[in-house]
Order: sequence, then C-alpha cells, then structure tokens
Amino acid sequence: MPPDAVPRYCEDTKGITALDPDPVGICLLDSWTENSVQIHIWIANPFVLKHGFAEEVFGFVFGSGRKMVIGSTPSDNKKALKFIKHIGLKEVYRIPDAFNDGVDAVITMMKKDDCRWIEHG
Repeated sequence: MPPDAVPRYCEDTKGITALDPDPVGICLLDSWTENSVQIHIWIANPFVLKHGFAEEVFGFVFGSGRKMVIGSTPSDNKKALKFIKHIGLKEVYRIPDAFNDGVDAVITMMKKDDCRWIEHG
C-alpha cells in the first residue's frame, strides 16, 4: 500500500488494483449514484496505462451503466492534475480554499461519450 494512500471502507466502495507483483496502479470508486461515481486513482508506474489499466477502470465504470466519473483534486497537486487531464477528465469547477487556504478543490468530470478508453458502438 502506498504510504500516502489511506483508504477508508465505505459501503459502496469498489476497487481495481494492477499488480506487478506489487501495486503499480490503484483505482477506488465510491459515492455511486444512478448516473455517476467518484473516482480516485493512484499510479506508481505510468506504463500501467499501456497495459490495460484505464480500459479496465473505465470499462467497469461505464459498463455498470454510469454516464460519468467525477474527481476532486487539490489545486496544488500539479502532477495529479496533469495526469487527470491526460486520461481525459476535464475541469468543470473549482471550490475555493476547499482543501486549505489557497488550495482549491478542482472538480473534474469525464462523460462516457468522451471516454477514449472504451469502445463506443
């Protein structure tokens, strides 16, 4: 388990872990609604994306009938924000000072129709 990841059990939490043999990618999904789910991703090795991790994550989410994934990231986590943009989530709103004074919550979203990680048909 990554030292900075402190997961809490929630009744509706689902997860996907990529192992090699230790974790190289973890996705937790929670706060499921009819249309959306909150997504939390930790990547130790970006090559996990070239080996099907994103396809598994988004195939699971959108295969469950959800229309979008939603994320919330501290505005001072530039590395995470770059990664989030790379996988296709788009910023839709900022909540000022949500994490700390001067550190906004960057709310991002990806709709199923915009997801490049799944087949559309």
